[in-house]
Amino acid sequence: MVLTQINNTMKRFFLILLIICALAPINRLLASSTSEDSLSFNLNADLVSRYLWRGLQFSPSSNIQPYASISYKGIEFGAWASYGLSVPFVETDLYLSYSMGQFTFTVNDYYTASDDSLENYDYLNLKKSETRHALEGSITYEGSESFPVSLTAATFFAGYDDNDGEGNIDYSTYFEFAYNANLSGIPLRLFVGGTPQKGLYSDNANIVNVGLNATKQLKISSSLEIPAFITLAVNPNSKDMFFVFGLTF
Repeated sequence: MVLTQINNTMKRFFLILLIICALAPINRLLASSTSEDSLSFNLNADLVSRYLWRGLQFSPSSNIQPYASISYKGIEFGAWASYGLSVPFVETDLYLSYSMGQFTFTVNDYYTASDDSLENYDYLNLKKSETRHALEGSITYEGSESFPVSLTAATFFAGYDDNDGEGNIDYSTYFEFAYNANLSGIPLRLFVGGTPQKGLYSDNANIVNVGLNATKQLKISSSLEIPAFITLAVNPNSKDMFFVFGLTF
């Protein structure tokens, strides 16, 4: 029985990989045709070995993560999702951001469902005591080539993920510092993130996300390359360590 489940999971994984490889040239054609326009559209997908976010594991199995966005003069509206291939999990997010110089201001609407909650999937349920939406505001600073650092501050201000069980909002907050480097032609991103208070990330102030991300182009053929990435992360608070592999299409 276990062997059969593993085989079925691998079949799903490689079937989705094959479909995305077939669509990759189309996506590159769309990207190149709009790159010089004022109004631009972006469409991609990641295939990851597990879903890890800010030191928290949301899904232990492989996930397919499509995302799309439309932007105009610094304003961007986008959608992002994550779907478990073998373990039931669904996340569907919307965001609206505005970039001004090196700063980006974003409002995220996260919606997650897994296991039994998938049976009562109700995206349009916005009741405070029942909704599975979670709203977050964030500010990101991206440095220049001569100062290759980024700073992120994000706070939940409403919704499911930030409820203490008694109807009160925790205002869960996350800060992250990242440094971008290049080693032998491979882009590296070193990061450390933490929370200053009790909430979604920890029961108290803690460092929750330390690690690095690396990206490399995998040559599939003479005319097609696919970006691959790895993330090695440690959550000192939960004493967890993660090593994630992914492909971007």
